[in-house]
Amino acid sequence: MSGLIDRLSGRGRPSSAKTAKDRLVVVLRHDRSEISPALLETLRDEIIRVLSAHIEVDPSAVQVSLFSEGREQHLKADIPLPGATRRKRTL
Repeated sequence: MSGLIDRLSGRGRPSSAKTAKDRLVVVLRHDRSEISPALLETLRDEIIRVLSAHIEVDPSAVQVSLFSEGREQHLKADIPLPGATRRKRTL
């Protein structure tokens, strides 16, 4: 019942101010890192090209993003590797 009251009062959703603030943070991260969305896409394509020469990569599953920890900017590449489960070694 409290969930219904929260939804009716708007407490269950983030406010438009919070949403706008979150979007601004993303824009500022890109500005501070001086990496444009186009450059980020180029980096993603290059990473896929290089890895594809050595292993199977699903390009649609690759995600490249920027995030910050304190004053440092980080580039994160999330690249799922199909069939990369570890096999037990037999001796």
